[in-house]
Amino acid sequence: MSDDSRKTWARRTMLRAAGALVLVLGVAGTAHAQDPKAPVVVRVGVLNSLAEVVTFMAVETGYFREEGIEIRLEKFSNTADMVAPLSSGQIDIASGAPTLGLFNGALRGLPFRLVADKGRNSKNHGFNAIVVRKDLIDSGRVKTVADLKGLKVATASLHSPMEQQLEIALQKVGLKNKDVTIENLGFPDMITAMSNKAIDAALMIEPFVAIASRRGVGVRFMGVDDIAPDFQIAGIIYGPEFAAKQPEVAKRWMVGYLKGVRAYLDAVDGGGNKDEVFNALKKHATGFNDPAALAGVVYPGFSPDGYLNLQTIQSSIDWYAEKGLLKAKPKVSDLVDYQYLEYALGRIGRRGPPQKVE
Repeated sequence: MSDDSRKTWARRTMLRAAGALVLVLGVAGTAHAQDPKAPVVVRVGVLNSLAEVVTFMAVETGYFREEGIEIRLEKFSNTADMVAPLSSGQIDIASGAPTLGLFNGALRGLPFRLVADKGRNSKNHGFNAIVVRKDLIDSGRVKTVADLKGLKVATASLHSPMEQQLEIALQKVGLKNKDVTIENLGFPDMITAMSNKAIDAALMIEPFVAIASRRGVGVRFMGVDDIAPDFQIAGIIYGPEFAAKQPEVAKRWMVGYLKGVRAYLDAVDGGGNKDEVFNALKKHATGFNDPAALAGVVYPGFSPDGYLNLQTIQSSIDWYAEKGLLKAKPKVSDLVDYQYLEYALGRIGRRGPPQKVE
């Protein structure tokens, strides 16, 4: 091979090598751009309830994905069943109502914290309501709350928040729960019992209030938004392991959730797209496959900034203590932690003044 031939061969070899290097670097760069860090899985305990709609909407609108989070919904039949999995780290997030169980858990030192609003009975959002048998309304037997005296009234369980709501209503007319006969029934059974005239009234949640009305067996008599305005339905609870081991993820989760709250409020109150609400329920909850199932339903209210109504939580603590059901009163400041909510509000902005836990 001549010197010129050797030089030409060397130049071609160098060019091929350089081209190959550029190709490799280009492919590597493309692979890096198309292979972002996998999203973090967050396991959220949910009920088959209308009140879960905010979480469902945040999932469907992609608000959690925007924060690098993949949601895994774990379904439970009641909030009490979430306690053990939340304690052991099998789920990261749950919901809890201001119940005797929650308060006694706080007194036992369970490290659960309410971190955001999960629904309230704000004005025109009486998600809980007293329902009275239709024949008693039509006959004029029941015209006011005072007319409930001596009647059979159903609540979902013994010492539930609904018993407190009933007593608040009765106290306004000089009565107490002892002036009625309280029966404990599941919500579907309440409708059957009304149809059979086994009970006269009941404290119900939606959509059972609307179902009773649609079937012609009961009438929405008074919403809890009129009985105890802004009464807290439930709150979001972070599990201790989730909060301790993934604090940054806990903050980002709250951003996605609060965006879901505002999308929901825009849909139900602000003339937004209610199809988003229905589609989220249809996909993630049973019994909402037909839009007619939501006809006449009163949706729960939410704070647009995610704050809990600490006053009604305190009133629930006081009520249980007065009944002798709490050995001591847990401090609200030991039950609530707003640090994650404050982070989210710092990211997406406030709609109202800041609130503190005192």
